[in-house]
This record gives sequence, C-alpha cells and structure tokens, in this order.
Amino acid sequence: MAEGHLRRRIDGEAASRRLRRYAAARFEPAWLALWAVALTAREAQTPDAWLLGRSGLSRALLWPGPLGHDAWEYDAPAGVETRLGGETREAGRPSPEAFARWWLWERLAKPRLWSLRVQPATLQRLWLPLWLGYHQGRQTRLIVLSGVSGEALGALKPAVLAALRAEARAGAD
Repeated sequence: MAEGHLRRRIDGEAASRRLRRYAAARFEPAWLALWAVALTAREAQTPDAWLLGRSGLSRALLWPGPLGHDAWEYDAPAGVETRLGGETREAGRPSPEAFARWWLWERLAKPRLWSLRVQPATLQRLWLPLWLGYHQGRQTRLIVLSGVSGEALGALKPAVLAALRAEARAGAD
C-alpha cells in the first residue's frame, strides 16, 4: 500500500494571519494520518476524486480531482512537526463499510456525483498537513486549519483531539 504526504501549501506566516482571525495566540504545524480511497466512474482509469477519512470521524473529506504527483511528497517532512494518528501502520484505518456510508452522505448532498463509485482496492494512507491554533481563554480552544487550502476543518477536530489524547496517554506511561 502506498503512503505519501500531501504538500503543505500554506506557510507559517499565512497560517498565523488566518489563525489570528480566529483569535489564536499560538500555533504549530502538524500532520494527521488519514486513509484515502479513489472515486471513479465505471470504466475510468484515473480517479475523479478521493474520499479521505479515518475511524472516529463522522464525515470524510472529499478531495476533488486526482491526487497528482504535484500534491505528494514521498519523503517524511523535515523538522519536529507533530505527527498525529500514525502510531501504527493500521491506526485509524476505517472499514470499507465506513467509506461506503461516507460516500452515500456525500452523494445525497451533491446529486451530480451519483455516477462515481468507491474503489476499495485503492485504499492508501496519507498524511494531511495541518496548522493547529490555540486560543487561550477560560478554556483553551483548538482551531484546525488545512495546510493545503488554509480553510478551517472543524470536521477533523475530533480526530486531532483523539490523537492528542492518545499521544498524551502514551507519554504518561
């Protein structure tokens, strides 16, 4: 099974500006392990889109178009960036039924995508770049930004929090 890292397109300065709009005082780069399956038309050779998810998420991310070579970095990122959810090779791997359920909900939300089908044989792990912002108040608030688009990804917050909890538990042992 292939594994790669999506290229980080939002640098620290741009992430800082975006996170300050959400009142985040501190931020750090991170990577989250996700699983991807291709979505293709019946006879298509190349994927039309990808569905990205991991167990514990209520909704998957829909990545339109192919994951071209310009999107991938096959070497592990340099530096001391937080890597979440990849403790073991199979960590967070959703079942084929989970991908089918996520795709059903996406199709209901976007009827024009009905002709695409989930291709379970294309399952692969990838690392999504993130920026984690922290807002200090009565309680610390976490803001999760995509390192690819710079958009806030509230849907990934439960996965990030679960991975941070697991990392804290492992560090305490």
